[in-house]
Amino acid sequence: MNYTLGSHIKSVKDVETFFHHIVFERKVNFHPDDSFEQYVSLNTQEPTFTSEECKIYDRLMDESFVICEKEGVDIYEIGLEKLQIALEIKTA
Repeated sequence: MNYTLGSHIKSVKDVETFFHHIVFERKVNFHPDDSFEQYVSLNTQEPTFTSEECKIYDRLMDESFVICEKEGVDIYEIGLEKLQIALEIKTA
């Protein structure tokens, strides 16, 4: 998936797809409250995202919060589920 200036989050499914992209395609252990400017490679200490990507991703995260609040869905649960799957963490 390639997110651009024209990309928008319009549904909970879009939030799930966006989070899947971050975790599985970009391989980032993220938190919805953090700006994408904060992420750096552990190996190189270089930024994980370009400044353009940070602007796009931060806006998409803001849109994700709006959609989840509107739909009564816990945004943190969506993120946690994606991370648990990626890290193969078994829950009860």
